[in-house]
Amino acid sequence: MSTTTLATKSELNYLEKEVRTSLSASSSSTLCSTLDDQSPFHPDKTLLIQARGVGCFRLPLPNRQLEIDILHPDGHLAYTSTRDRVCSGNSVLSNAKLGDLIRTEYFFGPNRDPVVHLLQSSAGNTNTNTEEIHLRGQWTSRSVSFTTPSGSELRWSYAKEKRPDGRKVNLIVLGVVENSTDEKKASQIPERRLAQLLRCEETRTPQTSRSSAGNGGTLQMDEEGLREYGVDEALVVATCLTMLKKEVDRRRMIQMMVIAGAAGGGS
Repeated sequence: MSTTTLATKSELNYLEKEVRTSLSASSSSTLCSTLDDQSPFHPDKTLLIQARGVGCFRLPLPNRQLEIDILHPDGHLAYTSTRDRVCSGNSVLSNAKLGDLIRTEYFFGPNRDPVVHLLQSSAGNTNTNTEEIHLRGQWTSRSVSFTTPSGSELRWSYAKEKRPDGRKVNLIVLGVVENSTDEKKASQIPERRLAQLLRCEETRTPQTSRSSAGNGGTLQMDEEGLREYGVDEALVVATCLTMLKKEVDRRRMIQMMVIAGAAGGGS
């Protein structure tokens, strides 16, 4: 009995730590004014990602939300992300006027990177041979990198920033990876921020809590920066949704560990 208790407490402590590190807190207006001057971020486009995510204490089942709406601030629909089925992570990002834009192949488990297929060209025509973008990341890391068709190297990563009141906040940030042959210098170069996902009481998806994994929020984008680096808005949305899927998978893996630890301790 004691072995079961110890194993379960250990896994629950790990789960609690993971939950804390994945939380985001702060309002969008405050965050815009607290960024590092070396990495200016001037968001002029906002979308609301209505992903419900999953809670802490549940069976490690797939997320049952098959459709995620991405809305303009006025409530009008901008995009819809539709998964094939409950047991599949594959999805299609579509627009009511433009049709299907991006198809994402998503796989559960380590060393199985997602693949994004661009279904339309930059001119809005259907691609006969779809372009593929491979999202690269380590199972042990929360950062994901990818190269756009224009050749820009981008990375989604989790960042912490300090508000004027001294409180630290967490974000999911899309930045430009600055390449340099000097490893020491490269580590000091701030990334150009192109977008960020905010999740707090004011901005996260309604009826989700701060302990949810993969829940949506307010996606802010710097349209000038996106144009400068040749990044399509739909690609930002699709890859941001992939980051949320990865959050859900990390939560599911931890839940599996908790169950396995309890079962192993009781045997």
